[in-house]
Amino acid sequence: IYTVLFEQLDLRVKSKINYPWPSSIGIDEHFFTRRRGRAEFVTVFTDHGNKRLREVAFGKTKDELKSQVGNVEGRENVKNVTLDMSDSYRSFVREFFPNAQMIADKFHVLRLLTPAINKARVAITGDKRKSPLRWLLLKPRHKLKYFERDAIDRWLIDYPELKELYWAREALFTFYRTKGSERAKRALIRLTDHLAHSKIKAIKTLRRTLVNWRIEILNYFKTGLTNARTEGFNNVAKLVQKRAYGYTSFENYRLRLLNACC
Repeated sequence: IYTVLFEQLDLRVKSKINYPWPSSIGIDEHFFTRRRGRAEFVTVFTDHGNKRLREVAFGKTKDELKSQVGNVEGRENVKNVTLDMSDSYRSFVREFFPNAQMIADKFHVLRLLTPAINKARVAITGDKRKSPLRWLLLKPRHKLKYFERDAIDRWLIDYPELKELYWAREALFTFYRTKGSERAKRALIRLTDHLAHSKIKAIKTLRRTLVNWRIEILNYFKTGLTNARTEGFNNVAKLVQKRAYGYTSFENYRLRLLNACC
């Protein structure tokens, strides 16, 4: 029964997902299993146009991905690729999809300073999750009510380093509310010039990342594409793993996931 089940799943995948690469795809990874103390990951390829998973590959390095998805035709069709800020994915896309422009996922960029803000707050409050300040600090300022903004501003007066981190992250949110690619280009230059004056390590790292991924970040303002759908499929993947109490066979996991998301 087990063998027949996965044979039928394989036939369903081949009948439903038998077309070349689409024009817009998303790439992201999620945890698969841990063997001999080493974490192993799976990379998913999302078809933005058809709102489904196009392929699933084991690993996330350039060579691993090329060997597994190289048989899919139509690499030249791909014009847009959304991805998080992973150097291995960027290297893979440059070589494997020669006609594609890369778009750095907006939500990954906005979260770049979140770990540093959380770390600085925990050092002050000693509370990792339950403090109401955590919610106020992490929620975008333009979504807070007046009295909430006033409360957080009063509290930050005594903590200048956390205050600088907070306002640097808010500058990112302001940048992403820019309309038009040319305005965004000028806004990014102003933002990186402003961050260059900071002496905080996390902000210096943020500036280097923004400069290094400048083209991919600005491509968002041309296309409006994000990796939100890919992240959604990653959540489906976690449910598939949970229902099966984990998988030892990647091939069986791939068939289950592709059938769940097509």
